[in-house]
Amino acid sequence: MKHTMFTKTKLAASLSLVLGAAALIPAQAAEEAPADDTEVIQVTGIRSSQAKAMDLKRTSAGVVDAISAEDIGKFPDTNLAESLQRITGVSIDRVNGEGSKVTVRGFGPDFNLVLFNGRTMPTSGTASESTRSFDFANIASESVAEVAVSKTGRADLPSGGIGATIDIRTARPFDNDGLVATVTGKVHHDTSVDDSVDGNGDDYTPEVSGIFSNTFMDDKIGFGVSASYKKRDSTITKAGIDGWRQFNTEDSAFAGWLEGKVAAGEVVDENQNPNGNYFYARNMGFSSTDVERERYNAQVVFQYAPMDNLVITTDYTYSKLEDESFVDSFGLWFQGYNSVDTAHVDENGTFDVVTEFGGDYSGTMSMEASENENKSLGLNVEWQVNDDLELSFDAHDSSAESNGALSNGTNRTFFIKGGFNFDKKTYDASSTEIPTLDAVFTDPVPGTDVNLLPEHYNSLFAGMVAAKNETDVTQYQFDGSYFIDIPGIVDTIEFGVAYTDMETRAWGSYDQQSAGWYDPANLGIWEEDMELVLLGNDFLGDFSGGGNDIRIPYYYTYNQKTSMAKAEELFGVQYVAAPWQDDHTVQEETTSAYIQLSVETEVMEMPLNVLLGGRYEQTDVTASSLQTVAEEVQWISGQEWFTQKSEEQTYTNETSDYSEFLPNLDINLEIVEDLIARVSLSKTITRPTLGQMKATNSLTNQPKPGSRTGFSGNPGLEPFSSDNLDLSLEYYYDEASYVSAGWFNKDVENFLQTTISEVQYDDLRDPYIGPRAELARSELAADGVPATDENVFQWLVDNGYGEQVGDNTVIRQSDDDPVVTWLVNRPNNVEDLRTHGWEIAWQHWFWDTGFGFQANATFVSGDTEYDVEATDEQFALPGLSDSANFSVFYDKDGLQARAAYNWRDDFLSATGQAEAGGPAPQFTESYGQLDISVSYEVNDQLSIFFEGLNVLEEEQRIHGRYKEQMLSATQGSARYAVGASYKF
Repeated sequence: MKHTMFTKTKLAASLSLVLGAAALIPAQAAEEAPADDTEVIQVTGIRSSQAKAMDLKRTSAGVVDAISAEDIGKFPDTNLAESLQRITGVSIDRVNGEGSKVTVRGFGPDFNLVLFNGRTMPTSGTASESTRSFDFANIASESVAEVAVSKTGRADLPSGGIGATIDIRTARPFDNDGLVATVTGKVHHDTSVDDSVDGNGDDYTPEVSGIFSNTFMDDKIGFGVSASYKKRDSTITKAGIDGWRQFNTEDSAFAGWLEGKVAAGEVVDENQNPNGNYFYARNMGFSSTDVERERYNAQVVFQYAPMDNLVITTDYTYSKLEDESFVDSFGLWFQGYNSVDTAHVDENGTFDVVTEFGGDYSGTMSMEASENENKSLGLNVEWQVNDDLELSFDAHDSSAESNGALSNGTNRTFFIKGGFNFDKKTYDASSTEIPTLDAVFTDPVPGTDVNLLPEHYNSLFAGMVAAKNETDVTQYQFDGSYFIDIPGIVDTIEFGVAYTDMETRAWGSYDQQSAGWYDPANLGIWEEDMELVLLGNDFLGDFSGGGNDIRIPYYYTYNQKTSMAKAEELFGVQYVAAPWQDDHTVQEETTSAYIQLSVETEVMEMPLNVLLGGRYEQTDVTASSLQTVAEEVQWISGQEWFTQKSEEQTYTNETSDYSEFLPNLDINLEIVEDLIARVSLSKTITRPTLGQMKATNSLTNQPKPGSRTGFSGNPGLEPFSSDNLDLSLEYYYDEASYVSAGWFNKDVENFLQTTISEVQYDDLRDPYIGPRAELARSELAADGVPATDENVFQWLVDNGYGEQVGDNTVIRQSDDDPVVTWLVNRPNNVEDLRTHGWEIAWQHWFWDTGFGFQANATFVSGDTEYDVEATDEQFALPGLSDSANFSVFYDKDGLQARAAYNWRDDFLSATGQAEAGGPAPQFTESYGQLDISVSYEVNDQLSIFFEGLNVLEEEQRIHGRYKEQMLSATQGSARYAVGASYKF
């Protein structure tokens, strides 16, 4: 027999669905269950899946959308995020072309709470700070039965999701009587591997998954296990600029230089920027990244029903994601206006064409590897005490751990070489999507277009990045539902208490060791190690400026491991990770209680459901960080700088607390049969960003001029708080067919804004603008030599101002040098924001033809907009954008087919650029993707299928303040899979 908890009303049934009752069956279905000798026909497929999701949407209190599995082990997409983007109001962020994190109604990943079977789960990543952003790439979709997206607040839901609360539900043995067993195999093909520069990676990779569950002893015991393995190889081809440095005519040095250059006719200035701002590109280059990814998922579930009114469930979930990348990047470093030969400035203030003296064609080889491991052990007890009282208890202990998977615990190592045969170099961003790079070579090679030769290459340094992140969540939840039945006043009282302990710790370190620092004496030592690579017409050929437009259509690659080993021997260094320099712990202990009242009644013969609730939470925060003091600023080569820090370290300890009351009111009125109007009022919160809660002050390890930055954390941050209003009208006019329109409004308080302060420390001084550097510039000018950073550095070394630090000659700071001014960032709760928008959806099936379609769109706006002409710190909400989906499908006679197009408009995706030297935006341009799938049931057991993702091979581009300020341009590629599934 099937074990279903006792329910009294449709509303109570819908609450159980969202709360996570094991059986997804409303009360009337249980009452009408067939006798044991009656044959049960299970309807599956696209239409059945959409009917289940529609029923959940219809019967839920508040605004809830859902996606249900089309059959056991068959979720609509292989990636949960890619399924979620089909829901109205949900957009996704992609990593390597694969869905990773979600944005709901303009609120990004940090603002959405992801639950796993109703439980708050930990997240982690290989970075020196913790995150609340759930990465859907960790979870296989084959064991998922349903995903419910609650866009309105509910007292019985854990807090944390201003955008939405997303609950991932996995299959349970008691969901289906008897034996259920399915095995699926796929072969994946990522076309980017074929299109890559070096052709690394396997063209075809496997995926296999299986689900087994059974019930025993008259359905008193259930056992289920699911597992999957997936391997994917891919190549990411992109162009990139690290940032656009900001200058202003209020800077007397810059204004004087510009005036002189314009007067000499060397700079054409057409700037009409009202604030006198100018923007100058930093590093411009290309990269080809080979990615190897393996994902393992497994879940074991045991259920026991010693009595008809008691169900005990234990489960263990495991996932592991291994990522390994090999990055081959190459390009030109642009130093700044002091190195300019000629330039053009457009009307926005962008230096869109620049020619600088000298430089190198750098070639950086990087290896990156990480391992993410998630474990969760849970216990759930559901007890139907009597006809009126239902109790449940849930507990879990879950962990997420991310580690570097390279030697010595590093997650990234890189090695830099550069080709030296340049008299001048140019970037041109005036008319193409990808700026073009060109050069005047010092010694052109006759009879060929390849003017860089292996003997032109020298080596700079190697860097080692190590990071580790561990997060643990222990949670206990007790819930109850009491059927009281006071007509017209209250039908059901729901109540509960919970305790959640979340502790997260992140470690990080960075070290760089010499590989000669481009010492001219070492030129040519790598001649036998360099390999020429010619760029074909397909390399970034979808963008203007790529493909045939690339002016230097070649580069040199080399073996990173071999080169690092050779450099260790040549220069007497060891490339190993440094001891932890960052160590940050944040612990949050939250105690909560809620009560919720529901009533079913009628108003003027119209059915009315009302849900009124309130949730109280108390959170205690403890933050601790490793504190390291900066001792000295060192100029270590023409373009490289280093902040020397003390070996002495101490731990800080700071505490804070806050409490919140979160009310909700949901009203559903069935105006006429199948036409439902909803009103929802709620208050929701999202906890502060973990990376901003560090109890530490820190300065950048690479204090290049224009990039002297620091960070000061704030453990006392308050949570983001939103007052929400939702109005919607939904018409369910046929099986799996409906149309809906909704309006939402969110008034959000306590948004973070980073305030930037100019901070000076008396013992940190700046050799870049000290008397020695100014003497070097004047002497170089007298000799008619451009005062580039390389030339200034070399003059200082040649004239005895260099000092030996280890095996390197560096320019150390002097007491005569001026004090460095650092731009220190500190987050504070200072901003409020209102967002509002419309969501419309239409799902329709054409009678019994098998054809249907689904269309939805979201239009969202806010009372904040990023002012691209302002260069000071300002508040804006990344992720706010319109989106739309359109799908057509066929489901009949065992044949299922779907074509789905997802579109997202331009949006502010981030604030901050690595080399901007100040606050700067990143805008992701509009993107649309077409996915297709076809499956055919050969018989009752066997089905075969075909899938295609991004079949139109849409590319993606990100720019800065203006379109000409490209930050990245990534080539699009399609992914295909064929496979078969067998049911036993």
